[in-house]
Amino acid sequence: MAIVDTPKSIDNSDAAITLKITDAGGGIGDIRLYLNGSAVMLDSARGVKVVSSNQNEIQKTYHLKLSSGVNSIRAIAFNADNTMQSTDAVQEITAAFKAIGKPSLYALVIGINDYKNPKLQLTYAVADATLFASTLKKGAAPLFEKVEVKTLSSKEETTRGNILKELKAMHTLNPDDLFVFYVASHGTVDDGEYFLITSNVGSTRTERLKTDAIGQSAFKELVGNIPATKKLIIIDTCNAGALGESIQVAMLTRGMSEDAAMKILSRAVGSTILSASTSVQEALEGYQGHGLFTYVLSEGLKGKADKGNTGYVKTTELADYVDNEVPILAEKIFKKAQYPTISISGQAFPIGKVKQNTK
Repeated sequence: MAIVDTPKSIDNSDAAITLKITDAGGGIGDIRLYLNGSAVMLDSARGVKVVSSNQNEIQKTYHLKLSSGVNSIRAIAFNADNTMQSTDAVQEITAAFKAIGKPSLYALVIGINDYKNPKLQLTYAVADATLFASTLKKGAAPLFEKVEVKTLSSKEETTRGNILKELKAMHTLNPDDLFVFYVASHGTVDDGEYFLITSNVGSTRTERLKTDAIGQSAFKELVGNIPATKKLIIIDTCNAGALGESIQVAMLTRGMSEDAAMKILSRAVGSTILSASTSVQEALEGYQGHGLFTYVLSEGLKGKADKGNTGYVKTTELADYVDNEVPILAEKIFKKAQYPTISISGQAFPIGKVKQNTK
């Protein structure tokens, strides 16, 4: 893997990045481009044709939007079955243009209570999504040029097809923008892949999940192709347990844990991921009219995560607060520990402005 025929400096925001990829015998699979630590291009290039005089080489050109100033570009390629990756190819490009105004924040916030399969019904997912959306809006407003929070909560809005469509719509963002994804729903790991259960899911059999739910690879590709270099992903899922025998079995016996799935996803898209997998008891009983994880998350966003009393809440501080507080409250209220999964990748950035404590 090498970055070739790519300038070191440009006078606008659009750069053409050309990659030379050599097939060492295992074929060519996914190609990823990272801008300043965050994935901005994930190309599932399986079966890509060799268009070079050297039969083992291909060249591909990608068009990226850059930030004003110095941009670090990192490219990696995988073999055909995505089990091995190349060494990184790295290049810095200086973009000499004047940035206009402050960045904007775009959020897609999803809460799913109602499913095609009535056994999957949840109590607090919509209330949690609504709480998170309003808390985020309030905290983010002073920091950004524009704050656009789109909330999806009805059965029609939260189907697999509609959620994928809304994620695709985020592919027009700029590198300096922030993207926040939040979902409260069911999640499971089946056949080695994490699945987000959408409202259209009826059967939870493996083959049906692959067509009806959102698999990790589809989610990874859609989020990885959002050009924003600052991304925060929050996944608050109930693992269903006794509500669905097949989901319970999946959690116990099939493939990797949700923990491992989230860490892999975080590295792939270069973003911070906060996730919680709650038990059925916690999902049904809730805390203060909400799921425990989202309640703690929102308290952190309102200012409790601002440990240094700077007047700002950074993604890393929010992660620390959630990591510390959720197990303490879970032990106190439900008499059992709940440990969120925190995977920090890419850049830390302020997500909200809060009142400083003047004590």
